Amino acid sequence: MSNGDPPTEKFGCESCWPAAAEAAWQARRTLFRAFELIDESHFHVLILACPSCGQRFLSIFTETIDWDDGDDSQYWTLMPVTEAEAVELRRQPEPLDESQIEAVGAGRRCLRRAHPKGEKPGISWGNSIFIGMHD
Repeated sequence: MSNGDPPTEKFGCESCWPAAAEAAWQARRTLFRAFELIDESHFHVLILACPSCGQRFLSIFTETIDWDDGDDSQYWTLMPVTEAEAVELRRQPEPLDESQIEAVGAGRRCLRRAHPKGEKPGISWGNSIFIGMHD
């Protein structure tokens, strides 16, 4: 590129990784579970895949329980990953360390859905994986 910027990575297809954040969240429903990395009731990490193009995604769910009224804060992050990254995550010994997960695709665009206690859920684009508090 003439401006010296690194090339933009291309991930997924219009079915699984559309340009609009809301559409990308809806597209997440069409992805299938390729591999489960962590399966805890309030912390769930999966590799999902697109049935159309095969693109792999790292999906992270965290929840903090509210023992007062059941309005639990919940957060999701979805990031496309390369096949090599997906394979490397699977090869890691259990339990998978959260810092290993957060190191994947540093700076890469990701989709975030946040539903904090007492607020309406919001969907937005972000960069990098960040695993917040969870029970």
